[in-house]
Amino acid sequence: MGKPLVSLAIIVSIVSAPAFAQATSGGQTPMPGGNMGSTAVSPYNSSNVTSQYLQQKQIGNLPEQQNTRANAGKSERARPAKPDELAAGATVNDKTGAAIAKIERVDADGVVVSTGLAKVKVPKEAFGHNKAGLLLDMTKAQFEQVVAQANTAR
Repeated sequence: MGKPLVSLAIIVSIVSAPAFAQATSGGQTPMPGGNMGSTAVSPYNSSNVTSQYLQQKQIGNLPEQQNTRANAGKSERARPAKPDELAAGATVNDKTGAAIAKIERVDADGVVVSTGLAKVKVPKEAFGHNKAGLLLDMTKAQFEQVVAQANTAR
């Protein structure tokens, strides 16, 4: 009867040693089948909340960082530009907020904008305004195409 107890104790110690090693190894996640996972530190296997926060912040994965990225390029709703906002020297942006031209002068029949290489007259009603400033409801590429067509038609 003494031999079976010794054998049982040996078997228990052999079986429990790997389980104990897995349970106490820091930063490693036991995988099915007894294999050890990656030793890389990730925010998901850290028990320290501050470490998790700092790691998420470093990779840009905090909710406020995600919202900022999601809203990048999206401007507030534009309203029609007021006559006093259409002034010589003002920057004109495209619908994504990229600068596309400067107002050279304001005439009775439209606004002359310059890209630096070419000029085009734009109707006053085409201008909008939001917190980024004056804008036209087109992309920079579309605007450049309009300017090119207007200057080749002369």
